[in-house]
Amino acid sequence: MKKYIICTIAILCVIGSINAQNITKIEYYIDTDPGFGVATDVPITATTPINNLNVTVPMMGLTDGFHQFFARAKDATGAWSMVSSHQFLKVTPSNPPAATTPNITKVEYYIDIDPGFGVATDVPISVGNSINNLNINLPMTGLTDGFHQFFARTKDANGAWSMVSSHQFLKVTPSNPPAAATPNIVKVEYYLDTDPGFNLATNVPITVGNPINNLNINLPMTGLTDGFHQFFARAKDANGIWSMVASHQFLKTTVVITPSATIPNIVKAEYFIDTDPGFNSGVNIPLTAGTPITNLNATINISSLAGGTHQVFIRTKDALGGGSIVNTQTFTIANNAMLVGAVPTGFCRANAFNIPFVAGGTFNAGNIFTAQLSDVNGSFSSPTVIGTLTGTSSGTISATIPNITAVGTNYKIRVISSNPALTNVDEEPFAVLLLCQCLNNISLMTGNWGTAGIWSCGHVPLATEPVQISSGHTITLDVNGAAKSLDLRGILNQQATKVLTIQGN
Repeated sequence: MKKYIICTIAILCVIGSINAQNITKIEYYIDTDPGFGVATDVPITATTPINNLNVTVPMMGLTDGFHQFFARAKDATGAWSMVSSHQFLKVTPSNPPAATTPNITKVEYYIDIDPGFGVATDVPISVGNSINNLNINLPMTGLTDGFHQFFARTKDANGAWSMVSSHQFLKVTPSNPPAAATPNIVKVEYYLDTDPGFNLATNVPITVGNPINNLNINLPMTGLTDGFHQFFARAKDANGIWSMVASHQFLKTTVVITPSATIPNIVKAEYFIDTDPGFNSGVNIPLTAGTPITNLNATINISSLAGGTHQVFIRTKDALGGGSIVNTQTFTIANNAMLVGAVPTGFCRANAFNIPFVAGGTFNAGNIFTAQLSDVNGSFSSPTVIGTLTGTSSGTISATIPNITAVGTNYKIRVISSNPALTNVDEEPFAVLLLCQCLNNISLMTGNWGTAGIWSCGHVPLATEPVQISSGHTITLDVNGAAKSLDLRGILNQQATKVLTIQGN
């Protein structure tokens, strides 16, 4: 186990609320705020980039122990930014640092009140083993109902303590025995900046029994001052228990656009995972000027994320400096994962089609990959097996939808495994079409003429078959093609040198 001792004189100050040319002053202070304009000045010029401004902080005169660094900026209108803060530890080493990072020898935790170094509750560890995903079972006996704070810290072989890691949690003692099933959410409410109290915030209409994972809330901006604000939301279940509060910071900017002005271009896109690092401090997503971003693709780096559920947020900024969150997505990191590849959005019964899939992780000998079709409402409580493949890695399953399957557009398909058993996997929307008689070979999606999987008959159109390119589909003639007739409701994109022969009625 390795531990890092923080003894720093350089702290990264990130202030991204307003453009660099509008910043006229930056100042910082340690521990105690002396007042606006009175803290230690950080020299800047009109051309100084401040997104990653380095501030050298003198350590002389500071006692050993934990301290808090604060920084803020003022713009040309005299408005101050929110305060950016970072905790740091000053340690005066009595001996030269060791050649290697010392092992962790002790882990301890406490709840709410610090009993002192070495006196908190000990967490058994094995020296030399990783503690990245250390599990700690907290005893709840004796704790009052309500919010509490959990704190943990470590000590290394040199006797140096780490910074404290903290998390807030809520303890609730149910007045009745727990229900057999998780109670429904019956109320959702939100507030901005200041909590008016439980049940007094702005109500969000919901339908009891419906999922609220992707609940959309339209925030009224009227009456809000320009600048940073905090959005808070919470939910209450049928037992009267409130959830913890979810919060997000946002920036309100009043942009005046003359009637003749055009909508400003998007000039920046960025993403962050789970925790908002601040505007302009997320991971940059490259953009091409003038290119629509309706279907913006971003490669998300998850290499450093722990297993479990995470959320990725994408936001953009336009040429006038305005912007907002444009997309959020919840995802799960697991040791094993299954992704369905490119399949038709719909297919006919009693006709074979391919389901390519990607199997990530380790699968054991004798494992069976099974392609499943949901019920007509998209539920996998009683799935229909439509194909199997024995193997331990990615592959393609040949699938067939049974004739007795009802026609519908709300189906889903997925691929699961048997060894290890994996069912929490990717699910793709799917439609079951009428029985294919190949009276017409109809396009099921955008793609290449020579790709069998995009056609309702499950094969590339024959010269004896009428062909229909459906509305909204673009078919690229990547091979020399033939058809009895062509019903063009979508777009046919003919590549150079490729010929489509129509045999005639």
